[in-house]
Amino acid sequence: MRKANKKLLVMSCMLVIFSLMIYPSFTLAAPPDRLAKARAAFDAGKMSDMSDFDPSKVVQPTGDTIKIAIVASFSGPAAMVGQIYWLCVNWVAYDINKRGGILVDGKKKLVEVIKADHMSKPDQCKKITERMILQEKVNILLGTNGGHLMKIINETANKYKTIAVNIWSPGDDLMDAANFSRYAFYCSFSAEQVGRGLAYYYGQIRKKEKLFYILCQDYSFGHNMADGFKTGLKEYYPEAKIVGEDFHKLFLTDYASYLTKIKASSAEVIFTGDWNPDAGNVLKQSRQMGLMLPFANIYMDDPSTLHAVGVEGTKGLVNLSSWNTGNPHFKTSGH
Repeated sequence: MRKANKKLLVMSCMLVIFSLMIYPSFTLAAPPDRLAKARAAFDAGKMSDMSDFDPSKVVQPTGDTIKIAIVASFSGPAAMVGQIYWLCVNWVAYDINKRGGILVDGKKKLVEVIKADHMSKPDQCKKITERMILQEKVNILLGTNGGHLMKIINETANKYKTIAVNIWSPGDDLMDAANFSRYAFYCSFSAEQVGRGLAYYYGQIRKKEKLFYILCQDYSFGHNMADGFKTGLKEYYPEAKIVGEDFHKLFLTDYASYLTKIKASSAEVIFTGDWNPDAGNVLKQSRQMGLMLPFANIYMDDPSTLHAVGVEGTKGLVNLSSWNTGNPHFKTSGH
């Protein structure tokens, strides 16, 4: 259910960005009569027949299209993340294209989705982003897994005046004074919201465990997550205590040294912001080592991982996900 919520978030973000790009006056400051016309032109309640949708066999339209580049990891250790993006975005595009596309300056345009593999590497991220803008002439850059990579996408988009949409990188520094761009749109929850939200749950709702161990990835996002959780504990659970804090290399495969330290500590809960494959690996390895502590997390929800650790291995997992309300301009009657 939580994974479904995240997919709905991606789909909602896509519809919002389409409208911002094509009908900014409708979305941002349109009179009631124009809003009514916009709603009538695209009724979200009248979805296409999607029974023949297959994300592995999507035929992309060509010609004068609305081009969206999914800048993500389609290869390497985090390849599964890119595939999730691909499925979600193409689902929305497929529906729109079946209806004939989106009206732009009196002409219907279909949506074309393009893969842009950054391989989880900064140099490749910059290279592929520039290629999408300068050669593929995309209208929108959509990404990505890794706040350090999203920052590169935003910087490149700003340089070439192209819209960049962040749907998955919760780093708090991505839209601060130093990194803000008029071309960057942030559609994810933030790391501090996550950290404070989980702290609120343990301090104001559950009111049981008090000893926490932080284990996060060693880059800006992981540190943002840890800081958010510590801020939240001070605010909502001052009697709680951090008994340990470690940051590991991204895409690490062996977590034994970290898990051994946690096992020897007095921790009652492990807080982590890890995303896959790290989230799945650390959960599976902890259970294999007999460490059955609960994880407070946001990305330990992959069905294959949960199946691998079994019912006993999932006991105590606390997964925080976002609750999203619909944009009023896309409200469907009865929903």
